[in-house]
Amino acid sequence: MFAALLLGAACTRSGASAGSGGGTPEQIYAARPTVQEVRTALGSETWRPATPSFRIRPLGLPMMSEVEKFGVTQHFIHVGSSEQLVVDYSVWNTTQYATTLFTVLQNQVTSMTGPRAGDQSLYWGTKAPSDTALYNTSALVRVGQVLIEIDVTKGSGYVDTKQMGQLATKLTSKLKSALKGTVKPSPLPESDQQLLLPLGTDVTLAASVRLPIEVAAELLGASSPQDVVDSFTKLSVKDFLFGDYALNADLNMEVRAIVFSFSSPNDATGWIDLAIGTGNLDAQGVASGYAASIGEYYAFILSGSHVGLLFCNSLSPYEAASRACETPMGRLISAWQTRLA
Repeated sequence: MFAALLLGAACTRSGASAGSGGGTPEQIYAARPTVQEVRTALGSETWRPATPSFRIRPLGLPMMSEVEKFGVTQHFIHVGSSEQLVVDYSVWNTTQYATTLFTVLQNQVTSMTGPRAGDQSLYWGTKAPSDTALYNTSALVRVGQVLIEIDVTKGSGYVDTKQMGQLATKLTSKLKSALKGTVKPSPLPESDQQLLLPLGTDVTLAASVRLPIEVAAELLGASSPQDVVDSFTKLSVKDFLFGDYALNADLNMEVRAIVFSFSSPNDATGWIDLAIGTGNLDAQGVASGYAASIGEYYAFILSGSHVGLLFCNSLSPYEAASRACETPMGRLISAWQTRLA
């Protein structure tokens, strides 16, 4: 995201006090685009939602600018292609900071003409200097002290700025409604909260949400997303619980906890057998280890009618998870399985 490029500029004034505006993480998340809005704006029914990410302290604290309050990112993938859409919301301490950052970026890119949105808006395109050579079309919109960056990566040229503008205008409207309280967050029910990782000293919760089952295909790295979705829908599973945590031993490590809830223990066992094979579970119903190919610690946990997935990974896509994950993962697996049961 552009915020990383502007970190130096933002940190030069880190002594200022934080503002009170910009909304809460729950309000910002409620303003995110729906998959149908994305499909309408980009003209394809094969766009699917992917796992959101949260820059909420203390998660990622060592890398965060002192003048950024928090951030929320929503991802989408275009099935059957390498195309992606990323919508990033960053909330800054003051409107002045957000305006300054907007101006800095504006001076760094060659802008493209596009529809006006929010208090300020900017459109530009870049082509990755790599073997993939993908085209990236971006829009940046400022609404008060909130910056919304929209990035669409394609393999066949830039996205028309009219399409980008349609999406930018829609997101601006939703954000304003959320900040006014017209669009309201949906808090997790108590029954869901009881399925989250138990409180302790190993992790700190950043965010917890329910996600549509389509997201599971991306989360599991499936080569055939529809097959994964079908495996759940046949068992009447339409969504799942997602918890995003900071690893207290290393705040640049993210712990993700996923709960799939089935109608019966038999359904849960049948799904995990299809996913990894029940023969790979130990006597306690757990399969865990380290996936060297992606640099991530993982655990699959069978507990009654629930299947829990636990991952510990670096926030940087270019770094493997640190060994700081190992001991906390062991403790979390045992305590969480008991709780799920």
